[in-house]
Amino acid sequence: MTGNPPLDQIYTADEAAERLRTTRRMIIKVGRELGACSVLQREYLFSESDLLKIWHAKRALPVRGKTGFMKDLLVERDMESLRNALIAARIKKRRK
Repeated sequence: MTGNPPLDQIYTADEAAERLRTTRRMIIKVGRELGACSVLQREYLFSESDLLKIWHAKRALPVRGKTGFMKDLLVERDMESLRNALIAARIKKRRK
């Protein structure tokens, strides 16, 4: 045995789809788009790191809701930005 680390577990498209609870078609489509799969003849194979890339690519983006925690964070960030702009404008005015 050489000093190379062992490969992660390798999954077929059907096994990968089952693991991510999706369809075989989706796992192959996204895997090809991301370059997160290997193709041997007509068989698609996926490593653990391929599945993680696919999982992260399919995560939902944050939604700017009208209420809730995210709105509060965004308002707070906007207020901080406005406060910094006002302070900068006052400092600039004093220097004139």
